[in-house]
Amino acid sequence: MAKKSYAEKYGPWALVIGGSTTIGEQFTRQLAARGMNVAVVARRASVLAELAAEVQAETGMTVRPVALDLAHEGAFEQLERAVADVEIGMLVVNANLHKVNLFDKMPPEQKRMMCRLNYEMPVMLTDIFGAKMVARGRGGIIYINALNSVTPIEIDAVFQGTKAGLRIFAESLWIEYRKHGVQVASAHVNGIEGSESYEAKLPESTRKALKVMGVSMHPEKIVARILTQFDKGKLILCPDVPVPINRSAMKALDLSRFFGGGAQLRAWSWLFKKLLSGDEVLEGMAGAGASAEAPRTEQAVSKPAS
Repeated sequence: MAKKSYAEKYGPWALVIGGSTTIGEQFTRQLAARGMNVAVVARRASVLAELAAEVQAETGMTVRPVALDLAHEGAFEQLERAVADVEIGMLVVNANLHKVNLFDKMPPEQKRMMCRLNYEMPVMLTDIFGAKMVARGRGGIIYINALNSVTPIEIDAVFQGTKAGLRIFAESLWIEYRKHGVQVASAHVNGIEGSESYEAKLPESTRKALKVMGVSMHPEKIVARILTQFDKGKLILCPDVPVPINRSAMKALDLSRFFGGGAQLRAWSWLFKKLLSGDEVLEGMAGAGASAEAPRTEQAVSKPAS
């Protein structure tokens, strides 16, 4: 029996959130190459228009740019209207916000924005598009998550909390939706070469070391391996080089939660805190050792991944 195309298996259209650069751009390109039309969402209209024209010319598929900031109130409903005329068979949620600081030094608005983009947005987009997939009896959903999504980090409490929540949400939905023919997966990504956020948070020496180890990867390879694992029906997707370094690291982190205690959790926090020492983090952590009465320090602005 011939293998079904993505359009036959999931539906004719994919919706890629945060789809204009790095991982999101590659999802747009590779899903179109697999025969799906793609609605791609990001904030910059000019970048989206250029990407859409290029991918359409290369693949012959329709690419619909949707310039939208999903951080704004009413944006979810606006997106639903923008694609109301097509059947969304694949949902890829890639956009997120990562700010690093001690919890009490992080401005409340940054906390709210991370909670909205990293957790509320995937949940509410699933509410809009997932229910329709269930009704049709087919579909696919991929949530882009962090490799260390269940690791406590002293200076990263809000981001880590949202990513841990997203992982449990994806796993719970996998149990629920698989009964209705809808495939759900959580993709746990480590270093994304070329990502502005990745380069801002990790110093160059650390990025070079991770590249040599095979921990960081180019977006094209990351997405290709995610889709290969998704094709096999896996729930937890962990893109890797031929040696499963990232998957092994993820398993070690998971096991430490079950068999370790507070000392092990503090050790992981110390390690990742050392890794998160790029220019943006250093700016955001200026004066972090000062008294609780010290003014909040806002780090350089990082945009949602796209």
